[in-house]
Amino acid sequence: MLRVVIVGDKNSGRTTFLGLLYTAQVKSGSDKADDFRFHAAFESLDEITNVFQRLMSGSFPDSATKEGIHEITFRLGYRRPVRGILWRQRSQGWASDAFVSFHLVVLKAFEDEMARPAERSSIADATLRDALSSDAMVVIVDARKLATADEDPPLVPLGKYDAAVESLLSAIQRSRAHGVRALFHPIFVFSKFDRVDPEALRLATLENAPPAVSKKRLRAAYAKALLDRNLPKTMAKLVARERRGLEFAVPSYFFSWVRTHEAVSGGAERVRLRRSGSMGWEPDYSSDEYLAFLECLWDIAAHTKD
Repeated sequence: MLRVVIVGDKNSGRTTFLGLLYTAQVKSGSDKADDFRFHAAFESLDEITNVFQRLMSGSFPDSATKEGIHEITFRLGYRRPVRGILWRQRSQGWASDAFVSFHLVVLKAFEDEMARPAERSSIADATLRDALSSDAMVVIVDARKLATADEDPPLVPLGKYDAAVESLLSAIQRSRAHGVRALFHPIFVFSKFDRVDPEALRLATLENAPPAVSKKRLRAAYAKALLDRNLPKTMAKLVARERRGLEFAVPSYFFSWVRTHEAVSGGAERVRLRRSGSMGWEPDYSSDEYLAFLECLWDIAAHTKD
C-alpha cells in the first residue's frame, strides 16, 4: 500500500482537497463505462462522506469536519494493462493487478513540531511518525500566500512553512540514511489558485493560468518559477544528491481551484455548483487536476513495492 502524507499550513485547504479528491472519484469512477473504479475503506467513509456532502450542498468543511479528518484509504483500479497509467489502450476487464491502494494521512500543526529543537522533538513517536514511513508527500501550497514582491526568503509569507517542509524532508531522509536505496515522491498542489494575486504571477513572469495537465514539462517550469521563490529551502533539498539511502523523485505539480459565490452580509462563503451530465450537480472545481492527481498516485503505487 502506498503511504502518502499531506502537509499544509493553517487554512491552506487540506480537508477541501481530500473532499474534492473523493468527489472526483465518485463523479468519474461510478459508471460502468468509466475507466476506473474506486473504493473507500470502511473506516474512512464517515469522515470523507461528511466532507463530500458538505461540498455537494455548497458548503466548505467547518472546523468540526476539519478536526475529524486525519486519514483515509482508497483502493483504485484502472481499466488498462499494467504498463503505466498513461498507457492508452483499454483492456476489457478489471484485472486484480490493475488495482492499488493508497493511504493518505494529514499532518496537523507540523510546523510547530518541526520548529522544536531536535532534542525536544517528538517526531519519532507522535504527530509526525507517519511521515517517516511514507512513500510520498503532498505539499499543499496556498496560492493566496505567494510572494508579490522581492524579499529575503525568511520574510516571504510562506517562509516559516518552507523551513518546516524542508526540515520534515530532512528528517525523513535521515531516518532512511542507512537503508536500501529508495525513491520518495514529492507532489506539490497549489490550492486556491483562482485567488492567486496577479502580482505574484507577474513577479515570476508567468501567465495567469498554468499550462494544461497534459503539458507536463511546461507546467513543471511554471510551478518551479513559483516554488523557487516561495519555497527555496524545500526546492534546494529536493535537488540535493545523497550517496545512499533515500532519493527524491522528480516532483509532480497540480493546481486546485473551487469557484464560489460572493459572501452576502458577512455570511459564510458558498461553493458554486455546476451541472454534471446525468450525475446531476457537482462543485465547480478543477476536476481535470484531481483526475490527473489520481493517475499520478496510481502510477506511483503501481511501481512502489510494499
